[in-house]
Amino acid sequence: MNPATPEGIELEFIGSGLVDGQPSASWLLLERAIARGFHESSADADGRKILAELDEQDEVQSILAFDRTAAAPSLHAADPVGTYSYFAGTLNVGGPQLLEVHEITSVTVSPTHRRRGILRSMITTHLDRAAADGVPVAVLTASEATIYGRFGFGVAAERCRFELKSGQGAQFRAPASGTVQAVAPSAMAEQVAQLYREHHLATLGSVSNNSFDLGRATGRWESYDNLKPAAKLRGALHYDANGTLDGFITYTFEGWKQEEPAMSIGTLCTVNETARCELVAYLCDHDLIERVTGRGPVDDVLPTALRNTRDYKTTARGDHLWVRILDVPAALGARSYRRDARVVLQVDDDLGYAAGTWVLETTAGVMSVQHADEAAADARLDARDLATLYLGTRSATHLAGAGLLAEHRAGALDDLDALFTCPRTPYCQADF
Repeated sequence: MNPATPEGIELEFIGSGLVDGQPSASWLLLERAIARGFHESSADADGRKILAELDEQDEVQSILAFDRTAAAPSLHAADPVGTYSYFAGTLNVGGPQLLEVHEITSVTVSPTHRRRGILRSMITTHLDRAAADGVPVAVLTASEATIYGRFGFGVAAERCRFELKSGQGAQFRAPASGTVQAVAPSAMAEQVAQLYREHHLATLGSVSNNSFDLGRATGRWESYDNLKPAAKLRGALHYDANGTLDGFITYTFEGWKQEEPAMSIGTLCTVNETARCELVAYLCDHDLIERVTGRGPVDDVLPTALRNTRDYKTTARGDHLWVRILDVPAALGARSYRRDARVVLQVDDDLGYAAGTWVLETTAGVMSVQHADEAAADARLDARDLATLYLGTRSATHLAGAGLLAEHRAGALDDLDALFTCPRTPYCQADF
């Protein structure tokens, strides 16, 4: 499956970013290329050490692509022309156990080396290794929406940005049942780690957080390109009616130069929707604040919970989590199903990982998947669209309406809809 590496290009693989406690020479080249690829400044010496230590904690593996034909004064006589990193994580697919995945990050190709097959070489090299190691699914968050579909990735979770009017405080229909405590973010490390775990276990589409997320939520740094303490960050914890911790929020004041002064949510992580509503209400109760802005799921309960739904406005909506299925039986067998059915599904996959005709059969909510090349398919779709169907992001009927799923047996769409539709839309709050 792995295509030949483009002529003149050599791939280098690195694991640990540290040598004797300091960033390695190869890792320093990686960091510099990633910063350039995302139009950021390279970190200073202290920042580079922090980032290398975080990579070490998460056991990040990386691929660097070098152009061995480049000569001085070309930047790429020394620096890589492409980068690609990944690390082990888990995905909540709505089954009894979290699914092991590879989280892909820091993918770059220099504009001087576009359309030479460098990304294809890096990504298929990694996917080949992941599949051989028994990893059933790879995931990523994409900065561009047109890159990864051709490698079999499909949108599995969307996310929206919202704005909430708060000049009169939050007007929710249900009375508050819990309590909120204002807490310095630096004092919340234990609670943040606990709530990240509990949110992950409770949320379809959630991907495990990396080490950087904990530091950002507790104010150790602001972002990858600003690894200084976040001086303006504030925080709060939410406890339910029984005194059980069930949510945290971090936020900043956007400044008086805004026409309507606002609080901006950094991270809002809860185990249930009540905590989500009441932490947002807490922000709205700040004096002199006219708006609260943040990110959330596309089926957010906030507008439904408000007395005036028009106080909530979606300002942006788009793809966030992309999934690549490498092992169809393992991936589909990991989640739960709400109806027993039998469907024969043909999957097209240019890279071959998910290709074939598969008999999907559920009994008491548990699916078995068998390869059956000679069986007549009830429906047919591409691997990227199977990824979108997988967590119920789009229904089979929706995909068929878009011309992306062909029904070969009457009733197959109904069976697929009954199998894959979930009670909640998947949501991934993690960035990686």
